Amino acid sequence: MKFKDILFAIFIYIIFPFSSVFMKLASSNPNIVMKLFLFCCSIGVLAVFSVLWQILLKKVDLTKAYLFKSTTIIWNVFYGILIFEEKITFMMVLGMIITTIGVMITIVGDKQDAK
Repeated sequence: MKFKDILFAIFIYIIFPFSSVFMKLASSNPNIVMKLFLFCCSIGVLAVFSVLWQILLKKVDLTKAYLFKSTTIIWNVFYGILIFEEKITFMMVLGMIITTIGVMITIVGDKQDAK
């Protein structure tokens, strides 16, 4: 994978978890109009993600593009801490580290196979 394709994949998976953020905000909001608005925001994020996903698939193989889906876990934890002030546990950190190492190994392995 080219470096710009890697950055693009990371970018779209930074956007993707906002769908969950909007859904969580909607579920905790007592105002029905605000719930509907946040739900529509969640659907909008999924629509943008879908378009960007198709663009990514034109550039890279599905197996490589799908690999970055595992980074969604990291972004969900990050947004949970930042937006919802959730507490992070050791197991969360361990899971993020293992996920990141797995993604890095696959990317590095791909570069070595190309040589």
